[in-house]
Amino acid sequence: MARKTQNSKYPRCVSQGSGETGVIGRVLGGRFRLVTRIGAGRFTDVYMAYDLASSRRVAVKLVSEDLLPDGWAGFASRFLEAAGEAAAVSHPHLVAVQSWGDSDLGLYVVSDYMEGGSLQGMMDAGHLLSPSQVLMVGLDITRGLEHIHGQDIIHGDIRPSNILFSRRGRARLADLGTSWALSSSETEGALMARSVFSAIDAVRYASPEQAQALTPDHKSDVYSLVLVLTEALSGRVPFQSDDPEYTQMAKMSRQLDLAGQFDRLGRVLEQAGQPERDDRPTARDLGLGLLAAAETLPRPAPLILSEPGPEIPDTGESAAATAPDRHPQQAVPKAKGRSAFRSLLAAVVALVLLGAVGFGAYRLWDDWFGAETQPVPDLASATDADLLAIANELGWVLDLREQRQDGTVAGQILSQAPQPGTGLERGGTITVWISLGPELVPIPVNLAGLAVEDAENSLAAVGLSAGEITERYDEEVLQGVVIEVDEMLPQLEQGSRVDLVVSLGPAPRLVPEIDAGTSLAAALDRLEEVGLGVIEWRVADNQVEAGHVVRVEPLPGTEVAADSVVTVVVSDGSEQVRVPFLATLGVEEATELLEVIGLCRGEIEGPTDTEVLASNPPAEAVVDYGTCVSLITRPQEAQEDG
Repeated sequence: MARKTQNSKYPRCVSQGSGETGVIGRVLGGRFRLVTRIGAGRFTDVYMAYDLASSRRVAVKLVSEDLLPDGWAGFASRFLEAAGEAAAVSHPHLVAVQSWGDSDLGLYVVSDYMEGGSLQGMMDAGHLLSPSQVLMVGLDITRGLEHIHGQDIIHGDIRPSNILFSRRGRARLADLGTSWALSSSETEGALMARSVFSAIDAVRYASPEQAQALTPDHKSDVYSLVLVLTEALSGRVPFQSDDPEYTQMAKMSRQLDLAGQFDRLGRVLEQAGQPERDDRPTARDLGLGLLAAAETLPRPAPLILSEPGPEIPDTGESAAATAPDRHPQQAVPKAKGRSAFRSLLAAVVALVLLGAVGFGAYRLWDDWFGAETQPVPDLASATDADLLAIANELGWVLDLREQRQDGTVAGQILSQAPQPGTGLERGGTITVWISLGPELVPIPVNLAGLAVEDAENSLAAVGLSAGEITERYDEEVLQGVVIEVDEMLPQLEQGSRVDLVVSLGPAPRLVPEIDAGTSLAAALDRLEEVGLGVIEWRVADNQVEAGHVVRVEPLPGTEVAADSVVTVVVSDGSEQVRVPFLATLGVEEATELLEVIGLCRGEIEGPTDTEVLASNPPAEAVVDYGTCVSLITRPQEAQEDG
């Protein structure tokens, strides 16, 4: 998968100002205009950029201009080669690399822009994940890991900032390959001194074997993922401390202990977080454990994703000053609910204080809100924050109950008890029913085995639709037929999309190496091993022993469809030739005639300058191709007498 890269010395960027002044608005590779800085890695800055060729947003990872030591051209080649290898790997749960290169700003890699933000961004915003949400994220990432581990690829740097989300909330693993190139044993010591990360940041998600400077493997990725998922649940990385050496020693000697937390999910994570890598499951087995734990968990609430930035028109000018607007469909309803509730409180206050001034107004406010019994307001438009505020202010116990109801949206308040205007004592309970969204509909159970079009029709009949379609080869399922449904939960909201795995049919075959002279039985065995049909074609052959292969068609190494038939040309032995009538011919004429039909001239019995009287074998005898025929010539005396 290696790509050719420049052999020139890595060009250092000349700073054009402080901060981002010299970067925003610049175009990399004549195509990617940098718009705004959206994050940073251990050794890189990450920007949202505008792809001038496809008119859409992308993410650009740029190696910091002052990171590399002068003259370190070998690293540039290694980094770009790693980016090229990452671009060759494709999977629904891996962030796709689109382009990479070297510019006057430094080395860069261009990948899909993930509108949902990162797991790190969620946690930085104060949002921990529920067990159900962590389980969904873990399943997505284990599927991506299973894919790369199957190709003998190790990620080596799994951390919350490398787990990104699509706008539908599906998790994808980013930074495949390039992080390892940056943190390889040859470069890490020199680069760490220039990294913005501290020493504890560098080892926070490392596996015990990485802490011992051992070569990581696929089980190391599993360990790092367990640490990330545990942090998303609890808000703390296991074994975290301010001392990197203590953190490393703790990982090497202690088992992950969730103290019975998170029920079955916690047990799955504990098992996968073993200090000895041989005791850990593979990514596939971890995924199976998560699936088993899903049976005990409720359906996850939607993740709190970052709001996507706007589509940026190509004006030819820097978009540095363009700030992403809040998504109106997410911001407006919440603002409307908060405004309505606060208007209600303001109206109550206005009525209470009407006609009262000074200390009297204060006493009237205190009498109203300080009384043991208060009127319950209409909470139809209140937000979660408003509900908590009114309950705390008036000393009520808030009982939130969630249910599904068709015709509603998630978060909508359905009803309340007591009803608005009812007096409720301090310490009383106010119950609010909140919608989880429309009723769930079951995914049809018979999708596997249907053609894609029929599966789409079945989904549409219950209000669902087909989502991402992943194609893969299958030896049993015909091309275009659904193999399985890529959805953990059996029921979804109407309008949801269901991901499907569809068959490409059996994988293509390579015609195996079968040399001339191979026995027919051995050739048939090799073709049967790869599942190819055979037609035997027998020919006479003067070079190959009877019953052995002369050649195969198509040639060995040719890729053919799984149901193809290979022709095996088999020798029937040497060709049979009939000895011609040579009498009356001169020796040279007889020799030429024998060679034309594939025979050779043997000994000459008699003079060489007289005519042929007979041959041995005689004329009309059937002999093998290549047989030598002796010539009997007329004696000289007999010729003279004649």
